Amino acid sequence: MKKHKDLLEILKANDMRITPARRFLLQFILDHKSAKITLKNITNFLEKTLPGVNRSSIYRNIEALKKLGIIQELSLPSGTFFQYVLDCKVHHFYICKACGKASRGNEKLFKKIEAALKDVHGFAKANLSIVFYGHCSRCASIL
Repeated sequence: MKKHKDLLEILKANDMRITPARRFLLQFILDHKSAKITLKNITNFLEKTLPGVNRSSIYRNIEALKKLGIIQELSLPSGTFFQYVLDCKVHHFYICKACGKASRGNEKLFKKIEAALKDVHGFAKANLSIVFYGHCSRCASIL
């Protein structure tokens, strides 16, 4: 499990400065590892913690954390969320297009997809981050 100092090292390794906004943002994300965080949650926290923080700076930092694979953006029918994914073994989701229910994938399916990638494309050690859209069993029975 990654800790705050580990994430700071990732930023340093990618030639990113350790600003107060980045430091607090990383801690906020770690404190809410298992939650779906909204942009509003993030901005409210940072504006309370660092009065006068620039909103465009918040957006740039979120984009940087996405590019580094620390967080993932999820677009659900109920809104857009961010979720910590850096050291999660599996971070793929099934989202029902009818009711919006989002479920996290399991490792069994991940292993099958990873094996198929290796068999078909020779691609190994995948870091899978996928969102599947379809219909849950309850909604599919109604259609």
